[in-house]
Amino acid sequence: MENYHRLMVARLNGDEISVKADYYLSLVKKGIAGFIIFGGELREVREFIFRLQSESHLPLIISSDLERGLGQQIKGGTSFPPAMAIASAVNYRRGNDRTLLSKVFEALAAESRYVGINTIFAPVLDINTNPENPIIAARAFGEDSETVTFFGVEMIKSLQQHGIAACGKHFPGHGDTKTDSHIGLPVIERSLSDLMKQDLRPFRGAIKAGVKMMMLGHLSVPAIDASGIPMSLSRKAVSFLRRDMKFGGMLITDAMNMGGLGQFSEEEASLRALDAGVDVLLHPSDPAKTAHYLGIRRAPLHPRRLERFRTGLNRLQATGTPAFDSHRRLSREITGNAVRMPKEFVSCGRPFVVILNDEAEEKGKAFRRCLKANLPDAEFHTFR
Repeated sequence: MENYHRLMVARLNGDEISVKADYYLSLVKKGIAGFIIFGGELREVREFIFRLQSESHLPLIISSDLERGLGQQIKGGTSFPPAMAIASAVNYRRGNDRTLLSKVFEALAAESRYVGINTIFAPVLDINTNPENPIIAARAFGEDSETVTFFGVEMIKSLQQHGIAACGKHFPGHGDTKTDSHIGLPVIERSLSDLMKQDLRPFRGAIKAGVKMMMLGHLSVPAIDASGIPMSLSRKAVSFLRRDMKFGGMLITDAMNMGGLGQFSEEEASLRALDAGVDVLLHPSDPAKTAHYLGIRRAPLHPRRLERFRTGLNRLQATGTPAFDSHRRLSREITGNAVRMPKEFVSCGRPFVVILNDEAEEKGKAFRRCLKANLPDAEFHTFR
């Protein structure tokens, strides 16, 4: 039977390394393409990734959702504000601000390389056009295609210049939805003309910038595939990316354990994704069960692009310790710059009391400083 493990990126819980190390190593021996990292302590994760890579013939895809920096997943890494806050902090038409932006993405890349992550599922290329969107919101760089395209392209260029493969998501755009694809299948009722004018512009920019990977969303987009199946399982969506948008890089599904797969089981969805021409499956709940099902159904195998991608990945971790203290100062600076007081804001008399839930030392400080600067007579009470 063919080995379908080599077409999967499995979940690795960093907090469970001590009890599941043998399981993760067994997946490497079965030929798994890589892992998506959730949680864990920096030193332990770093040491274990080194061990995993040393057991693999090809470099493993060591990936993570690091839209907000290494600290989003790994204890000890730096946490940056979300994409929309970064865009708020940076006037990209000013040279000095663009330097600050570059420092943020360089810091993200340096910390990721140090721990052994070589693929980041970012940037988010969705445009936050629907105010009722329950999942994208501040994860998007903005509410217009120009802003999202600029910041997305800058992130891609910076990450890839520093040895990290970037992955644009969630094709063809998750911004104009009211449904969270973790729970159900969103339907985007836009014409192809409207998609081309807005939602697809950041993806075109990413392709032009040489993004190495693209994530297909669990989204129904009738303008691309009228059958209503998720884009992640759609041969028409893959063809549209390959033929119409000229994307020659890696195609990966969104996580295969999400509710956005709708009527399909994980195993059947995996079969359909491979049949559609997707290169790699992300986060199947049970890789062995999925591999067995794909073998029985004789799913198509097309691993050449995946093998070329893996061959080009960084297997070795960066040796020099990143400047974590400097990165945290940078995060505080850009967080402070991001907070804005609306010009129409008017105090409702004196005293003006602000109740702030300051759960951690740094949380809320930028917001508090902004309020104090604009409301010098205000009385503040902080509840922790």
